[in-house]
Amino acid sequence: MLQRDLNKDVIYELSYSLFSKLSPQNMRDAELVESGLQLYRQGQVYNVSVRDGRIVGVVEEADQIHLPILHINNHDQNGCDCYEAPPCQHQIALLCYAAASFSLVGDILRKFKQSTLKSIPNIMTGRQLLDQMNIIQEDKPKETVDLFEQKYKEYIEQQRTSFYQDVYFVYPLYERFYHGLLNQQPRQEKEKLQYQLLAAIFTMNKMVNQIEIQSTVYDNAQLPREMTMLENQIEAVSRQLHNITGGSVSHQYEDVLRQQLKSLLFDRKLCLIPRYNSFRHVYKELLNHQKKLHQDLEELSKLPEDYYVDLGMAQFHFLLKNDDDMLAILKKYSENERTLYSFTYWIESLRKNNETERLSKFLPLYYEMLLHYLQHGNDEYAKSTFAKHFLSHYEYNSFYTNQTAGLEVVYQALLPYSEMQYTDYLMHNQEYKRWTELQMYLYSYQPEQIDKHDLQEAHKHDPQSVLPIYHHMVLYYIELKGRSNYKLAVRYLKKLKTNYKKLKRIDEWNDYIHYIESQFIRLRALQEELRKGKLVNEATSKS
Repeated sequence: MLQRDLNKDVIYELSYSLFSKLSPQNMRDAELVESGLQLYRQGQVYNVSVRDGRIVGVVEEADQIHLPILHINNHDQNGCDCYEAPPCQHQIALLCYAAASFSLVGDILRKFKQSTLKSIPNIMTGRQLLDQMNIIQEDKPKETVDLFEQKYKEYIEQQRTSFYQDVYFVYPLYERFYHGLLNQQPRQEKEKLQYQLLAAIFTMNKMVNQIEIQSTVYDNAQLPREMTMLENQIEAVSRQLHNITGGSVSHQYEDVLRQQLKSLLFDRKLCLIPRYNSFRHVYKELLNHQKKLHQDLEELSKLPEDYYVDLGMAQFHFLLKNDDDMLAILKKYSENERTLYSFTYWIESLRKNNETERLSKFLPLYYEMLLHYLQHGNDEYAKSTFAKHFLSHYEYNSFYTNQTAGLEVVYQALLPYSEMQYTDYLMHNQEYKRWTELQMYLYSYQPEQIDKHDLQEAHKHDPQSVLPIYHHMVLYYIELKGRSNYKLAVRYLKKLKTNYKKLKRIDEWNDYIHYIESQFIRLRALQEELRKGKLVNEATSKS
């Protein structure tokens, strides 16, 4: 069956795509391949077919059903509903099933295992191991980074000579190279944390470098999961190190750390957000010394104007509380979406420390950047996220400083993203007429989305204000047709009748119900519901 839709070349290409992300030298990877093979051999793979350029099938494992997919051409879109890091054992089991149609299972597994012969690691003597451990234990950060470089060169060479080379490199760099470095970390708590921080920054730098090399084929729309994990580890380790040392580390370590961070921020172009966040976290926790920051500022000011250099200077100004200088730098890039992403970090930091005076300086530029993005940006989810983030901090600052005069202007400018905040604001201030106008603006095409509790509250306190909503609801449900919708229309007609009576405008009500009755005379079900609701009498209706 599969032989009609596949050929040997497709099987080899798929095996290369899957196994290129694994290494037979890694115990976890070897066990993963063996698990996939056993699932196939035990007959746990079935209903396999080729549809729309994909091999699909069912893999049963421990009473769980999984649906792996192998794309014949777009291998980077291979997936499985188990959500494990790709490739998973279910994809490998499906590959083995497909390979069996051409008697290639043994061949592809043999080639995978033979890749170990291409990359035998160098065996270190006891003296070399001792020298390496002394470098780490004696707190020689420069030598530690040199050691990382040596390990990286060895790793690159391994990949070049391996039968299955890692195509994208990012996943194995984190899983194998980075964790391989951690296997050699010192035991003393301070030295261990310093080592971990350098290893994480070094690895992130190499990961971004590899992404840039592969940028023609690598999808940069979504950051690799491993990049985010590294960023979180850098933040956590720098905070731990600050707690242990009080933010004071050796000058030698500081110098190496500065060098690594500047290389991470200035020498790379892609994946800016995790790079910049890591740069800021470490400077805040471990390198936040006025004298050194002034020296760094002076050093950067001599460089040619560059976006990444300016971001570095902005962070130094932030730590020195030179807010006017910092905002002047950022204003040059206020239309850059990446600057908007970066700005949220400083806003959150100021709020966390309750620095409301500084926050009042930052919020106007944030507002200006947000309005530009809402007008020119394409990502609706990002627009909503930025708007909600800004509103949260703007409201906090306004209420804390007792400066709420501009709230309504901001709410109106950020519609429809501020609809919840603006609605709450109007209800709290009992502005029921403007609340009604807002609902009609937002939900004229879907009035059923109007909050029923708020509508009832407005109806109770200001019955006249909600008349437009009820009139709109009546016509909306009548136009939808059907008896169930007619019943809803009658419900709102009854509310209208109650309101008109309260307002002593019964003549207007009589004119309106007569209009509804005569306008929709052909809708028999509606006429019946009007009579059942006692809104019109039977004699009038028949006439």
